Amino acid sequence: MKAVFCLSVLIISLLTGTQTWAQKKVGVPSGQLNKKNEPVEAYQVGLLAKGFGDSVVVRWVPNKADLFRAGLTGGYLLTRRTLQDDLTQTVDFQVVVRPWPVPEWRKKADTRDSLAAACAQLVNGHNTPLKYDEALTLDKIMQQQNQTDLRMALSLILADLKPLYAEGMALGFVDRKVKPGEKYTYSVKSLADPVSFPVPVSSTAVMNRADPSDAPMPAVVPGSGDRTLVLNWDRELAEANFSGYFVEKSNDGGKTFTRLNRVPWLQPAEGPGTDAIVYTDSVAENYRPYHYRVLGITPFGELVESNVVTASGTDKTPPPPVFGVKAAFLKGKGVKVTWQYDTPPPDLSGFIVGRSNRIEGPFTPVHEKPLPAGQRDITDPLPDTAASCYYKIVTIDTARNVSEGLPVSCFINNTTKPSQPKNLQGYIDSTGLLRIVWDANPEPDIYGYKVLYANAPEHSFIFKTPDYLAIPGYNDSLYLNTLTKRICFKVIAYNKQFQPSEPSEILTLYRPDLVAPAPPAIRHYQLTDSTLTFQWNASPDHDVKEQLILRRGKSSERWQPIGKVDARVLTFTDRDLKGDSEYGYAIVAVDSAGLRSVASFPLNIKTPPSAVQPVDALRIFVNPDKSISLYWNYNVPNCRFTIYKSGESNQMRSLDAVYDKREYRDQHPSKGVSKYVVRVTHQNGRASRFSSVVEVNIP
Repeated sequence: MKAVFCLSVLIISLLTGTQTWAQKKVGVPSGQLNKKNEPVEAYQVGLLAKGFGDSVVVRWVPNKADLFRAGLTGGYLLTRRTLQDDLTQTVDFQVVVRPWPVPEWRKKADTRDSLAAACAQLVNGHNTPLKYDEALTLDKIMQQQNQTDLRMALSLILADLKPLYAEGMALGFVDRKVKPGEKYTYSVKSLADPVSFPVPVSSTAVMNRADPSDAPMPAVVPGSGDRTLVLNWDRELAEANFSGYFVEKSNDGGKTFTRLNRVPWLQPAEGPGTDAIVYTDSVAENYRPYHYRVLGITPFGELVESNVVTASGTDKTPPPPVFGVKAAFLKGKGVKVTWQYDTPPPDLSGFIVGRSNRIEGPFTPVHEKPLPAGQRDITDPLPDTAASCYYKIVTIDTARNVSEGLPVSCFINNTTKPSQPKNLQGYIDSTGLLRIVWDANPEPDIYGYKVLYANAPEHSFIFKTPDYLAIPGYNDSLYLNTLTKRICFKVIAYNKQFQPSEPSEILTLYRPDLVAPAPPAIRHYQLTDSTLTFQWNASPDHDVKEQLILRRGKSSERWQPIGKVDARVLTFTDRDLKGDSEYGYAIVAVDSAGLRSVASFPLNIKTPPSAVQPVDALRIFVNPDKSISLYWNYNVPNCRFTIYKSGESNQMRSLDAVYDKREYRDQHPSKGVSKYVVRVTHQNGRASRFSSVVEVNIP
């Protein structure tokens, strides 16, 4: 509801011809019809109240300019009721609120208050009337309407500044006959002609207590320019609670503040993307800190302070550029660059010297840190160029403002050869793809590389690459069906004056083998219900590197690798078997080139049934009622347990059986010595051996 009085939204709506604030925020009913069943415009009066302990401020606003104009003459009927604890209401008073005439403004407002005078003029003045002999046109009708819209907009702006202004313009009322802690309801009814302006009664409730404003001012963020400071704050958060702002500035470190704007600062949004309200202040000097705060104005004339920010202006004026720039080649020792700078400004920070192979750049700095303000030359040790390069000098001040001088050229005559390429590496894969790499040369003027090859180190090397390689790497495709298995390579580096380096060390590579090895042959095995050990004859190929052990379940399942052994290992044990199950095994030989043989002839086996494990940790206890309790452990579910018992004769006889339990109670034990054992039977009918014997002596 507080957004009702955010007048920047209202002004935008008036200027763009869209719905006004009251239409958007009050909740205008739609579909109203007159007596002739024709649609009519809906009129509303938005209402808001707040308690201050010693008073209650009531504010209202009509939603249309013609209703506002009617209120200047007819006024509004304000009714107050006290809300009792039993939710009943008693009428306290009714008062008609109309705009004050000029004499009353002079009586109640300070004569020096020019804003109060503006309020009096807005509610007591008149639009410029049409002359009696003027022709009535659409433009003149719109001119009359625009005058009313503007008067309403300005009245709402001023009404938010002080409750006195709102009351004098019949847009508010200050109720001082109140008690702290009481609950009141206020109703406002327009006294305009009900036929022309069918306005429903608006009501609101308030608890009269002196609470501070609960509308926080959004955080203010400072920015800086050249002798200019910029404050901005979030528009959406601010316009939800405030209709205007006062900006205050402190020159003494935040001890005292001076208001910069006498009239509230308003800044309507200029279109999409204007999500901040911006205020700009000019300052006398840069780098001097100033303190600012913004006061948001609520509909009740309250001022809510923002955070205090500190900002200072920043120098944006670049220093003068250098002149007289010269670049001279020092015959293998680099390039010396000199420049002139006769009258340096007091805030000069230094210089940055850049180098490029092209006059249009980009230029790369030839030193890590800016040069001191007093320096006028620098030596570039080894320019990265073939025949010529370009230098440009950038002047920078303490505020990081820069100016660029004109570029100059320098002819380079470098006679130093590149160093020998190092760390040559490579491989040839099974498809014949060749890949060679080496370390990049450290010299900055390397133009490229060439690769040479031969079938043996002692043979003459010829160029493999007719053109220069820009990067330290080379790819090629080789023919593999040849008796010559090895191939040797060298690399030569060239600088930008095409001077060659010494050839690199020789790299020897071997073409891969394309013939897969013969498979091994399984010859013997040993089998239990949980393990299988088998031996085989090795592949006859001499270049076998390793052997893969494959396993599958039934013969219809896919092979899965379960192990990898060296070429010299000829035995393998599989300890991960289940009883009464089918398995198949095969072996694949892998040579040094990564080629795999076909799988060996499979070994198919079936494990014998697994023995059923007996119960574990059988325990016996004598209960107070002389009954016997047996307990045991077993981790297989859904089993039947048979309990056996023997007396003096030591002959075990079946006593009872339980299903899927781990305990048993003998309710009628025999006197004397009794022995017990338990046997488990699985769902498939297989039974275990007897458990360990437990015994008890019943006197």
